[in-house]
Amino acid sequence: MNRARPPRSLLARGDRVWVRTVVHDDLAGYQRAVRGSWDRIGAWNPVSAVDLEWHLGRQSTEHRTFLIHATEPTDEHDIVGKVNVSNVVRGRFQNGTMGYDAYDPYAGRGLFAEGLRLVVDLAFAGEGRGMNLHRVEANVRPGNTRSAGVLRSLGFRREGHVRSMLLLESGDEPAQWRDHDAYAVHRGEWPATPYAAHRPARMALLVDGIRGAGPAEPARLAAAVAAELGLPLFPRGLVPDEAIWGLLAASPVGGVVEGAWSPEAAASVHEGLERAGFDPAIVPRMSDDGRFDDDGTDAPAPVDASAPLQPGDVIRLALRVRAAFA
Repeated sequence: MNRARPPRSLLARGDRVWVRTVVHDDLAGYQRAVRGSWDRIGAWNPVSAVDLEWHLGRQSTEHRTFLIHATEPTDEHDIVGKVNVSNVVRGRFQNGTMGYDAYDPYAGRGLFAEGLRLVVDLAFAGEGRGMNLHRVEANVRPGNTRSAGVLRSLGFRREGHVRSMLLLESGDEPAQWRDHDAYAVHRGEWPATPYAAHRPARMALLVDGIRGAGPAEPARLAAAVAAELGLPLFPRGLVPDEAIWGLLAASPVGGVVEGAWSPEAAASVHEGLERAGFDPAIVPRMSDDGRFDDDGTDAPAPVDASAPLQPGDVIRLALRVRAAFA
């Protein structure tokens, strides 16, 4: 059986490091690098001094392994780090997943970050020069602050938290399903601003008094939807109106406002939402007749106010809010 020809080598040079896709001559130096960093790396990920040979035999346009080399080596090896860009999905996604390790004695000196920037350059470079990707993602265990800090220094955005993502050993602990934080950057924003601020979508919901519900139901509904959306809750009964709109304005993610307003208060609510940075015409409002009045369709509310609150009620309402601010 004929094997596909390995893809052409990719190379990039920086001020203090240079990056190249792996070649056979890298194997011995790589083993020395890994053995010298075993304990530090093993605290977060499985470690193998011979896995580079496995990657070498699987190089393709969908799986590239890069080594970061020090321009001026200071040890028995010059390998600053290894970066795999794999799990590439083409078509309309054009996405690759990046995994990496940094090696002693070069870790903590900024060399790895410089090399990782060069790798992302190559991942986004067009055919013939790089991998021609649109998006690169990396997943880091929440406690690994040094690793996440490198990504943020390059402008990667934190996109979410993934529970039980990978089955990993950790130090002396046996393999367990480990949570990870997801980070990503796409070609249109590269090179990205170092430590670029996260810009989550701002959302708002008004949970007014609900006809047919007991006095506790609006508060329970508002609290449950706020938790589902990850938004702060502003109960009108505990905070004066002026303070509510000020808190909503100050919140970088918006919030769920729970209370009961008379029809005569419509103008002040409209003004309060505008001062908080929201278009009142698109803010969903669970009003006192059990209907939404956010889109002018008089669509039935997804909550049966006459029945006990159900988990599905909360999810349907939260999805309606997300859709309003998509």
